[in-house]
Amino acid sequence: MFIVIEDLKPEPLHVRHVYQPGEIQFKHEDAVLIKPVTTDFVLTHRDLNLRIKGTVDTAVRYKCSRCVNEFSTPLSAGFDLYYLPQPKPSGVEEISLKYEEMEVGFYDGIALDVDLMVLEQIELATPMRFVCREDCKGLCFTCGADLNEGPCLCRQQEGDPRMAALLEFRKKTRE
Repeated sequence: MFIVIEDLKPEPLHVRHVYQPGEIQFKHEDAVLIKPVTTDFVLTHRDLNLRIKGTVDTAVRYKCSRCVNEFSTPLSAGFDLYYLPQPKPSGVEEISLKYEEMEVGFYDGIALDVDLMVLEQIELATPMRFVCREDCKGLCFTCGADLNEGPCLCRQQEGDPRMAALLEFRKKTRE
């Protein structure tokens, strides 16, 4: 979905849109959108400078990075964004940004890609590591058993026998 800037009226534009599964190109190896994505925002503008304030809501099924079990959780994000037209290249290959420009998004000056904006908000709200619960114990390194279901039956290793001398030295220094 695109918003054509020249078609905007002076008053704020209120947009509420529901993306059906598959419409937003969210691609992640261990996460899948499982509910429609709802976005609700208000766009205000002064000439070509845009301000967009709103929310994105959906639900995501993740694969836990510790125990590899799947779990679902709602995902909700609020945003307050500023967009400016992309500056024209001045012939210089590298452009340095000022600190205040780091909080600004850029668009082509003709139309704003709402789908891309919504996808960006979902990506930013997605955690870097997916954990089903804070106290998830993960999998046994030796046999792969889920330690959340109880202790594994494999023999606990004493450690590398080559480290025995260092462990003994450590015990003596603490006495």
